[in-house]
Amino acid sequence: MRENLKRLVCRSESLIDHDDVVALDAIFRTSLAHNKRDRITGALALPDGKFVQVIEGSEAHLDALMVRIRADRRHEKLAVLGEWAVTARLFEGWAMARPDPTPLSQQAFNIVTEDGSGVQVTGVLLGMTAGPVETWF
Repeated sequence: MRENLKRLVCRSESLIDHDDVVALDAIFRTSLAHNKRDRITGALALPDGKFVQVIEGSEAHLDALMVRIRADRRHEKLAVLGEWAVTARLFEGWAMARPDPTPLSQQAFNIVTEDGSGVQVTGVLLGMTAGPVETWF
């Protein structure tokens, strides 16, 4: 039986100091555990104090995840940039890719942090996972 997959792209402003590596690592590790349990794949980056993520999985699991994300007080100004049905995962095998945004061009950085659509952000994060990443999960 085929799984009905959905992809969701969102961005929010972190309320955690970007130097608080313990708190940020806890977010990534908790996300990893939940994503593995729920068969969610994707990438989460933290460029310029913003959480930017692409997540893929069943509609029910993504809906439940979004309830948790919306309730999380460690960020604000959550914007869903795109949400659509898909037939295959782009981040297959990655319960959580954690790409380093520092090597991005200014244009790609602006797409991810400010003015990109869901499709554009997905493309940039997918490209970021093709190169060196801080942590692969």
